Amino acid sequence: MALAQGASSLLVAFSSALVTAAAVVGWLLARGQVSRLRSISARQAVSLLLIGVLGSGLVSLFGILAMTETSAANRALFQSAYPAATALAARMLLRERLDLRAYAWIGLVCAGLLLMNLERNGALSLTGWPFWLLLSTLPMIGLADVIAKRSLNDQEPDVVAAGRAIGGALILVLALPWIVRDGGDAVVQTWPWLLLAGLCMAAFTVALYQVFNRTFATVAASLIALAPLLTLMGEIALLGLSLVWLQWIGFALVLLAVIGLSRRA
Repeated sequence: MALAQGASSLLVAFSSALVTAAAVVGWLLARGQVSRLRSISARQAVSLLLIGVLGSGLVSLFGILAMTETSAANRALFQSAYPAATALAARMLLRERLDLRAYAWIGLVCAGLLLMNLERNGALSLTGWPFWLLLSTLPMIGLADVIAKRSLNDQEPDVVAAGRAIGGALILVLALPWIVRDGGDAVVQTWPWLLLAGLCMAAFTVALYQVFNRTFATVAASLIALAPLLTLMGEIALLGLSLVWLQWIGFALVLLAVIGLSRRA
């Protein structure tokens, strides 16, 4: 909605990241855990900030940039493929093992994603820059999820969530000169949407690492994949997005696969 009302991609990415960081740190304050941020080692701090740079900074910015040429639903569909990226990263770095049935579910997620993007009516072109920009987020989110799983061995999930939020805001601070130059009027018009986006991301970030603390990284990412499907439904209801039959098949495949993976938690 903020993009539709004239906000730039950089403004949306930075503002939502800043609100997210403030909200998550506020959550830590309310729980009396801010001191845990000061007690982490330098190596852990680097890991937490890297999670933020990848998962809350670059992934968010790339997704918002892509939405200048495609719909929020199309961006969300790529998020549905995050479990596949996480599975590959977890296999290589954490030595996690899931059976063939689990990887079959992940394959269905990817198949559904392709079906939704091989049709007209707002779907991404497989040769266009938005497709490749969104595709590049998959290895980034997979690596961020694996680093988070490792960091949770001796850190509270809320601390990891705060590190992710702060890292995302810090990397986007680099774009502040362009944001100040181009985004003054847009902030006044779109601040409710920017605030809401940041608060939603804060809730998502805290919930994400609570889940990671209790299950495999791959299964946790699969549960989170339900969120993009809700985005698609919201855009259909609020913005009048219409899908052709092939896209609906892809939608159903992704939903089926995510439910299949979530039952393994």
